Amino acid sequence: MIDYDHDILKHYVRTQGWLPACRRRLKRLREGRSLKQQRRLKYFTFCAVRAIDVLMLDVARVVRPSADGGFDTVCFFDRSREAVIETQKRIPGAIGFPGEFIAIVLSDDPDEATVADGAEGEVLIAPEQEPDRRETRERQVQLDQRRAFIRKFPFDVVNLDLEAFLFKSSQEMPGRVISALRKVLEWQRRPVTGPKSPAEHLREFTLMFTTQVGPPNMGNNYLEMLARRIDENLARDGELRAALLERTGATDGNTLRGSNFEAFFEFAVPKVLMHLLLENDWHVDPKFGLRIFEFERQSKDGPYKMLHFVMDVLRNNPPRENRAPGDPCVAAIDAYRQVAKDVFRREPVRIVLEDIDVAALRPTLEQIASRRRKYCPE
Repeated sequence: MIDYDHDILKHYVRTQGWLPACRRRLKRLREGRSLKQQRRLKYFTFCAVRAIDVLMLDVARVVRPSADGGFDTVCFFDRSREAVIETQKRIPGAIGFPGEFIAIVLSDDPDEATVADGAEGEVLIAPEQEPDRRETRERQVQLDQRRAFIRKFPFDVVNLDLEAFLFKSSQEMPGRVISALRKVLEWQRRPVTGPKSPAEHLREFTLMFTTQVGPPNMGNNYLEMLARRIDENLARDGELRAALLERTGATDGNTLRGSNFEAFFEFAVPKVLMHLLLENDWHVDPKFGLRIFEFERQSKDGPYKMLHFVMDVLRNNPPRENRAPGDPCVAAIDAYRQVAKDVFRREPVRIVLEDIDVAALRPTLEQIASRRRKYCPE
């Protein structure tokens, strides 16, 4: 089991990737607003019981507790109610959702369009036409969790630190993770509401996404889709083929897949994420681009690679509801092409323990541990 409290590789990603992006988001959130108009940053995460990322942002004064000390702008998922309760001891007031994230997000809810009309904390009763048995009640509880989660959208920072495979050969295209991401990006278009300010729609947010490279037995349908994403970029811009050749020795997606699967995955997955954003009326801000952090872990089955993607995301302008049917957002398409070029030309940040200033990072881990003890003496 990984000891995240002392995992220098992961903490490098937190301090060099996540923290600067969240600081930038807070700065953007405050720009052009008077002190009275400013609101606190809303953060979604899979922080686990130790809540390292939330406490790091608390130490940095990016995530700020309420006047009574509650982290009520932080939402997180964990697999059990017990784990949620333990996490809340360390970040009191945070909103935790017990259960499997993908399963809850992808639960079928025929009344999703009216979810905002329900009351907070409302537990659904079993429908009259269904038998009142455990399976029915469990489904109703899951739907209640889902609706409560939807009402928390949108977030200023979405940190999908899943640490799992993005694609599984046992799942039909496009896979359950991609389907869940689509829902998250859709819900990000919900209006921000608050007691002291009128409803508004987010024009931008920060997206952080983690995946493991692989799996080794990835189905051909996924492999072919990833190769297509690479080849589409190469067909649009002849300069990219030379950049790919220089970096990898390959000139197309399928050749790269056969010669260097890890590089193939690193090139293709950003294109998938960018397409998902475009589908949902968002795009990556080309000003900051898409940063990729990579490091290797060891397991009983051998080494494996983790990829962390960090990006600033902008709403397409004009947004979908203000464009004629069939009209593309030209600025978003131009941004996609610019960021895609950067992915071909910019190497990922490859994190190796020997290259890290461990002595500089350890005190930040101790600061986080100290902040945790403040809320939850251990």
